[in-house]
Amino acid sequence: MKKLLLFFVSMNLFITGCSSDSDSQNIDSEIIANGIEFVPTKLKVSNGVALVEGEAALDFSLTKGSSGSSNYEALTFKINYPLTSSSAPNGIYEFGIGETGTMLFAQGSYTKGSTTYILAGYPVKVTALGNDKFKLEFQNIEAVNPSDFSQIIISGYCEGEFQ
Repeated sequence: MKKLLLFFVSMNLFITGCSSDSDSQNIDSEIIANGIEFVPTKLKVSNGVALVEGEAALDFSLTKGSSGSSNYEALTFKINYPLTSSSAPNGIYEFGIGETGTMLFAQGSYTKGSTTYILAGYPVKVTALGNDKFKLEFQNIEAVNPSDFSQIIISGYCEGEFQ
């Protein structure tokens, strides 16, 4: 009986240990926001709603911490690209308003704690690596706080498996 109990306890520890490993993501990141390193702990990508017919969209989310808390940090953006693009979603996407159907463009925000900045100017380079893996390269993107027009710069890259 003791051997059977020991077997179930050890199996439970094994299963618990394995499940926590599978929940973590392997993320390679060197993102700098306002001179401070931002290392996301969760990466997500989903199909977005295209703005016009003949386009496709992807929504990216890179987060750290719990929403609403002071340690929360999130970089979220949508890319829009024409369905006729043979290399999509790979490409360089300008933040701001683009000419739909002819240009790759993105819209997004960066949140730190309770402050949200709108991304504007300068691009993000998106490379699909296959099997839900992407590399995102942020090229000195300006992030503007709409309440006081203060600005920060976001640069660097993030590579990993997006869920």
